[in-house]
Amino acid sequence: MANTTNQEANLALVRRMYECFNRDDLDTIRREVFASDLVWNLPGRHPLAGTKYGAEEVLAFFAELRQANIKVTLDPQSDPATGIDSFGETTVVEVHRGRGTTSVSDAGGNQVQVTLNALNCTHYQIKDGRIAEVQVYISDQYAVDNFFNAVYQLAPIPDRLARD
Repeated sequence: MANTTNQEANLALVRRMYECFNRDDLDTIRREVFASDLVWNLPGRHPLAGTKYGAEEVLAFFAELRQANIKVTLDPQSDPATGIDSFGETTVVEVHRGRGTTSVSDAGGNQVQVTLNALNCTHYQIKDGRIAEVQVYISDQYAVDNFFNAVYQLAPIPDRLARD
């Protein structure tokens, strides 16, 4: 039988991360929520996609989400109370919605609005009271890719290529 005290603490930890993110309190996330060796996996074919290693990389990703006016909320349709639940003693699974609208320049230099309204599911592994591993699942990958590709332009070659 699972330890309900651990499960409740894990749920509270993930909820706290969302609360801190939405009020731009990334320092609390760094100090109190994320494991130092955190691994965060975000699928996609856009500049923010891929695996992030460590709290600093994930927080840099969070800062870019905030820059793009993204707010993330747990989705109450998955669970009328919260949109979040535990799965065993070390796993939290939640359904969340990422929403945001921002202005970008189109190819002709005109300002246009791009909007994201994405329903996603995230799987968290909790270790020693901290979020240690995350896998995000995207419901509409094309919409997410299109939004972030519009918001974030790649640097010209060769500046975008990593070199030794």
